[in-house]
Amino acid sequence: MLKVTIGVALLLIIALIGYRQTFTRLRLPAGARLIFLTGTEFILIGVALGDELIGLLDESTIRSLTPLLSLGLGAIGLIFGIQLDLRKILRFPSRYLLLAAIQAAFTMLVVFVPFLFILRESFGDEGLSSLLAAVVLAATAACTAQTSLALIDGEFGLRGTGTMGLLRYISSLDAAVGLFALGLAFCLMHTQPVVGFSVGLGLQWFLLSVFLGTALGFLLQLLTQHRCSDEELVIFVVGMVLFSSGIALYLKLSPLFINAIMGMLVVNLPGSRDRIFGLVVRLEKPFYLVFLILAGAIWRPGSAWALPLAAVYLGLRFTGKIAGGALAAGVATPDARPPLGLGLGLISQGGMAIAMVMNYYQLSSGPITDVVVTIVLIAVILNELAGPSLAMNLLRRAGEIAR
Repeated sequence: MLKVTIGVALLLIIALIGYRQTFTRLRLPAGARLIFLTGTEFILIGVALGDELIGLLDESTIRSLTPLLSLGLGAIGLIFGIQLDLRKILRFPSRYLLLAAIQAAFTMLVVFVPFLFILRESFGDEGLSSLLAAVVLAATAACTAQTSLALIDGEFGLRGTGTMGLLRYISSLDAAVGLFALGLAFCLMHTQPVVGFSVGLGLQWFLLSVFLGTALGFLLQLLTQHRCSDEELVIFVVGMVLFSSGIALYLKLSPLFINAIMGMLVVNLPGSRDRIFGLVVRLEKPFYLVFLILAGAIWRPGSAWALPLAAVYLGLRFTGKIAGGALAAGVATPDARPPLGLGLGLISQGGMAIAMVMNYYQLSSGPITDVVVTIVLIAVILNELAGPSLAMNLLRRAGEIAR
């Protein structure tokens, strides 16, 4: 118990320090700032605190923090859902939404099909665990980090420019495709029906997930639509996230998915959506840093195949983003066609991929889980390092950054 208490206290202290320092405008050269301000260095802090080194945040300690982990997953899901404001999404041309969906779906397909075969052959598993692992890898591959693009935007004053505007739009939405697939995949793992018949088990559980997110979203909207104090608002929001995440954990569903639906509903209904948005924005960074630390702490290579498979994943995701971006650009009208190299601006992977693999870790265990975690964490680190430079090269070629 003492070890758990120390671990939680240390997590909170590091998150507070990181919240105050990591995301501020430090006096660094442009290139260094874009690398260090993405926050991925906290993964390495987690590795140092985990089983492989100090051992303060070992697996048993992290498993005992399941309620905290569920709260964090729910909060990140809510934060993502709050961003899906239809009023803001529909301000942009409808082709933007199509471009985002095409490149995300294509990237997922490029990663999913090979890894379904690779994992089944590597682990001798023809069942649902390889299917779930392949879906998790595909879902995380669809994600694009918003942080790197936001830093480039602020660094070079690109607000309002065409290609950067499109990249930021896509990066805010493409994780929704992966999150949908992830939520569905967890539903497919169930073997017992929700209702009295066994036809369409996965669909039954998926509809239950959607219903829970919708019902809890309406409840949160009812609680906050009348004027309440800031303290009451915090209690309502955190309480609903705890409640929804607890239900998801009990039913072995995705708290990310359910809370994203809840957030999407709240932000598109009248009430206190602006105040809720302001609250979750303040909570986003510390939760993000806590997840980076926890992700590093659970990192165990798990298999001699983990590093080669990480290289394969990196290659497939890069191919998917480049080819998916080119495919999306190709279907656009000639008068509004983005660069064919659009995918170069979508390489950074970011926090939603971390949250997805943590959601998977929470509901799964075993050698295949360790390999998937290793693949995603290596990819996130390397993509965060390479992504800003690739995006800046794309923007230079598009004439939006002076050489």
